[in-house]
Amino acid sequence: MKRKDIIITTLITIAFVLLYSVCYIFNNDIDSRAEDAYLVYLNGETIGLIKSADELYDLINKEQESIRYEYNVADVYPPAGFNLVKTNTFNTDYTPVNEIYNNIAQVDDFAIEGYIITIKFPEEENKENITINVLDKEIFEEAMNRFILSFIDEERLDNYLEGNRTINKSEIGSTISSMYFNEVITIKEGYISVHDKIFTDVESLSQYLLFGPDAKMDTYKVEMGDNIETISEKYQINPQEFIIANPEYRDESALLTEGTKVNITLINPVLTFIYEVDQINENITSFTTNEVVDSSKNPGYRKVTTSGVDGLALDHVTYQVINGEASSEVRTIKEDRVIIREMVEQIVTVGPKSSIHGAPVESNLNWAYPTNYPYYLTSGFGWRGGSRHLGLDISGTGYGSPIYAVDDGTVVEVGYRSVDGNYVIIEHENNIYTQYAHLSKALVSVGQKVSRSQRIAQMGNSGYVTGTHLHFGVCIGWPYHGSYSFQNPLNYIKL
Repeated sequence: MKRKDIIITTLITIAFVLLYSVCYIFNNDIDSRAEDAYLVYLNGETIGLIKSADELYDLINKEQESIRYEYNVADVYPPAGFNLVKTNTFNTDYTPVNEIYNNIAQVDDFAIEGYIITIKFPEEENKENITINVLDKEIFEEAMNRFILSFIDEERLDNYLEGNRTINKSEIGSTISSMYFNEVITIKEGYISVHDKIFTDVESLSQYLLFGPDAKMDTYKVEMGDNIETISEKYQINPQEFIIANPEYRDESALLTEGTKVNITLINPVLTFIYEVDQINENITSFTTNEVVDSSKNPGYRKVTTSGVDGLALDHVTYQVINGEASSEVRTIKEDRVIIREMVEQIVTVGPKSSIHGAPVESNLNWAYPTNYPYYLTSGFGWRGGSRHLGLDISGTGYGSPIYAVDDGTVVEVGYRSVDGNYVIIEHENNIYTQYAHLSKALVSVGQKVSRSQRIAQMGNSGYVTGTHLHFGVCIGWPYHGSYSFQNPLNYIKL
């Protein structure tokens, strides 16, 4: 390279170095004059520029001291649509924090930190999702625990949580094999508007979960002679509903102290708590009696020649309990049936004229059973969910299984109603009628004479039901015709 070229290259390099240095110094001078600041956005719109975020938050806490006191929290926050964006700017025309605060207060509510619980219902229920706000997650957890313990005792819950979920198939007893909520429940931390309902204690949230958002809580002062059954009947609630509303009493036989206040509010749970029970039942098959005429005997002769023996079996059934009430349908695990003792028919030998002269025939005091074995009583007679359940719900023998007349009589009605589904009504002696509902099929017709234990229908799930079962009712007077009164079937039949 020539000397002249070297000199030119050197001069150009020096010029670039000097230019870079000038630009660097200039830019540093510009940066030193720019300031950190915050653009304030509310619901997507800019409402100002502030120098200090802390100054705004301090002002909010000062102005909203009543909220901090009411909810016992350290800080109050701007609403969900509030946002701060940090920037570097030459603009020193800051918006006063008082003006920013006033803009927020006029447009939206302030918020506090808490937990937002969402309850999502199954699509088929066609219900809107529910949002529950709590200050502390532990409030929700304890309220949920109380909700569960309203429907199941603590010992059974502990056994389930400890993993004791199987049953000995050779012993009478039961165990819970699974439990869950029918809804999807999610919980997340977030900011809650102070104008939304915020639960701050376990008691009020427990009440909400068990009795619903609009419940008017009613109490009753126990008087001399009161018991759970009489109070329940007086206020048209089921004894089991009374126990759920008053979990300090674990069964209907619990003694009530005079002067004690009890909750008589009808439960209306927000959630659906379900658990499945595996149970071994003892089923007794009452022996039948057969008369044998012996012409060699004298008239009026009567003697038991073969003693009857009741049959005994252990049956394994599973069923769901939904918010404290057994579901209508019970599944019987037939392959797990253990026969302890076979039924032996009783033989009675009678003289040739016993039946001619109308000699009395021995029979059980109770009617025959309306279903096969094994069966399970899922709902009794009385108040249920604010309305009166006018019979017994019997399940366990399966769809299409036989339904029998409990005693001799005449079929007076065969039909369909939206509530009862397919049904049969039989008239018996002494103005007593029996009703068989939710049938899959009736096998008799109006005017037909039927005898005790005659097959009259098949079990089904027609009408307003949640599963396969028989609704069995007993009524003095023809049901829904003139004067009639439904009775507790357990006064007439042994189940």
